[in-house]
Amino acid sequence: LRERKVYLTNKRPADIESCAREFCQTEMICGVSLQGRAKLDAHRQAGHQLILVTGAPDFLIRPLAEFLDVPTVFAAKPEQRDSVYTGALIPPLPYGRGKRELILAHAREMGLDLASSYAYGDSPGDHDLLELVGYPLVVNPIRGMARTAQRLGWPVTRWR
Repeated sequence: LRERKVYLTNKRPADIESCAREFCQTEMICGVSLQGRAKLDAHRQAGHQLILVTGAPDFLIRPLAEFLDVPTVFAAKPEQRDSVYTGALIPPLPYGRGKRELILAHAREMGLDLASSYAYGDSPGDHDLLELVGYPLVVNPIRGMARTAQRLGWPVTRWR
């Protein structure tokens, strides 16, 4: 399921993207916690580069990143052929090790010091990314991530 988006097969991007934008506006943006927004503002004021990395499809995440004013986004890119989605994703998939590879490459390209960097995650798919940085934080953990954080000594917080 992470490697394919079968539900997109033979769908036109324009149709999906308009629905995704509407969904993002009505469902996702209102779910962004005040604590999360405050953290983003604090990082922005500190001059940190903001990056959103997710296995969710890019058409769903772009509107959220725009709202949050996050300029760099690594998201799943659905493959298109003959003006429709194929159901496949273009590698690398930004999940698990893919997140790690994308961030390592970006850090090298931009000269970022990952030991001085922050990362936030909630699930096992974020583990490889969280272990790259000097300041990992597990937020609203799911699927056993609280146990993983405890075992590795990572702080855990709950945002509403």
